[in-house]
Amino acid sequence: MELQLPVVWTLHDQTSAGRLEISGGRLVLTSRGRSFAFPIGSIATFMIDRAPARRLRGMPVLSLRLVGGETMLVASLGGAGSLQDLAAVMGGRQPVASGT
Repeated sequence: MELQLPVVWTLHDQTSAGRLEISGGRLVLTSRGRSFAFPIGSIATFMIDRAPARRLRGMPVLSLRLVGGETMLVASLGGAGSLQDLAAVMGGRQPVASGT
């Protein structure tokens, strides 16, 4: 499945606004002067997190823990339901909702 969304994302305590693309089994995040890509299979766990302390710019996030232990937060700017659409692409697994 292919997907493109405008997003805000955080990795290594640095937040960027840009685009998320999923194609060919890879997730690619790009912004001005910054990019990060990895195979979807390298996502160890994920969950939709609505806790106020974890939100990005007031929006709930998809929290991705990668196999290497890094955690990335992604908030979708793509409109209602787009965060759930993104979660659905993550291997067809059901995300765990928290902070509701």
